Amino acid sequence: MLAQFKRAGKAILVVPTASLDSLHTDFNNNDSIADFLRLRSGTTEWTNTSRPSSMIKVGYDTKNRGDEDDPTHAYFQVVFGRTMYMIYLVDPGHYSISGVSYNLPRTPGFETPGARTLSSSPLGHAMLKSFTIDEFKRGQKWEDPSYRNATVQEDYCTSRRVVNNECTSWGTSSYDVKQQTSAGGWTPSIEQQTREARAVDVTLDKAFAAFDIAAGEVILIDGFFAEPPAATFKQNSCKQADQQQMRCELQQLSLVQLPGELEGVRQADNPADWGLPKLAQTLKGLTYRPLQIKAREARGDSTWGPTYVLKVE
Repeated sequence: MLAQFKRAGKAILVVPTASLDSLHTDFNNNDSIADFLRLRSGTTEWTNTSRPSSMIKVGYDTKNRGDEDDPTHAYFQVVFGRTMYMIYLVDPGHYSISGVSYNLPRTPGFETPGARTLSSSPLGHAMLKSFTIDEFKRGQKWEDPSYRNATVQEDYCTSRRVVNNECTSWGTSSYDVKQQTSAGGWTPSIEQQTREARAVDVTLDKAFAAFDIAAGEVILIDGFFAEPPAATFKQNSCKQADQQQMRCELQQLSLVQLPGELEGVRQADNPADWGLPKLAQTLKGLTYRPLQIKAREARGDSTWGPTYVLKVE
């Protein structure tokens, strides 16, 4: 399909997202693992507004899941520094950010319920779901020496010849002795702890950013990273939706822009080295397409890029 994407009426789309391989996460440290799991889960969904069944998911946790029969996920990805460029085979049309999802480790699964009757937010809503994550506390514990009792048997002479003192009769006696089986001291220990976490799935009803792509095009756009926590809820706007989920109305959505750099794609991994020479050839025709951004740039503290915000006016 990729080799004949033009004949099939498709297009090639390249979208940047955060490459978490650059973080050098310490997987023996629970704080470091929690930060990694939080960032890894951030996913942004783009939907074709004229063909809602055509959508893509962009995020570190979506890589290596797609194939030519699953256009939702990336067909391939290349990495340059802190940026991972995800490559999609898409239908032509107008694409807009339709939602984001992410996980929050070490966070209560639900918000405090609000009023009995709630009004929907024009911005959209989020569904919250509780789940658990196992953490492992590594340390040392003191262990006392261990012992076991062992029975020792000994033979002894019960009768001897007077002439030469030769033993003519034997008996057996037994007694217990205490033997050390291990020395005392500090030993490594692992303690499992189960922590609550929250899954957040946002449906966006207002335009945040969009782009157009035509059949046969090969384009690069800027990415918007759903760095958790991306959503802010209206006060007292949460209500149990079903047995497992709570619905909260959106007050604000904040996403981090990751600029798409043509030079970055060119200096990234070569798809030909991974057995995809036709993709490498196709990417030589890559051009940059600016986004139509409706959100406003705002002050943020992300290390990945500038923050853009869309809020209820």
